[in-house]
Amino acid sequence: MKKQLKVYFKEIKKNLPCYNKAMKTMLGDLKIAVDTYINDNNVSDFAKIVEHFGTAEDIAKEFAVGLDNSYVKSYKLKKRIIAIVVSILAVIMVIASVLMIYIIVSLENNTPVSEGTTIIYGEEVN
Repeated sequence: MKKQLKVYFKEIKKNLPCYNKAMKTMLGDLKIAVDTYINDNNVSDFAKIVEHFGTAEDIAKEFAVGLDNSYVKSYKLKKRIIAIVVSILAVIMVIASVLMIYIIVSLENNTPVSEGTTIIYGEEVN
C-alpha cells in the first residue's frame, strides 16, 4: 500500500497547475491526514483511502481553487523559459564536444612523424 500511496501523491503533485511553498505545505498536510486516517481506522485497502479523500485529480483541483490565474501563467512561463534555456545549453555542449573531438582527431592526423630515424635493438652500447 505504501507504493500505491507514493503513486497517489505523485499523481496529485503532477496534476497541480503549479508547485510552490503553499502547495508543498498543503500536500504535506494531506500526507499527515492520510497517515492519521490509516492509523485511526486500521485501513489496509487503498480504495478506502481514495473513497475517503477523493481521486488525485479531484484533490489537485481542490488545491488549485484558490490560485490566481496570473500566478499560474507566470509559473508556467518561468518553467517553459527554464526548459528552453536548458535545451539551448545542452545543444551548445553537444556542439562544443563534437568540435573538440574533431580538433583532437585532426591534430593527431596532422602530427608530423620524424623520418630517417633508425632504431636498433639488441646491440650493446660501449
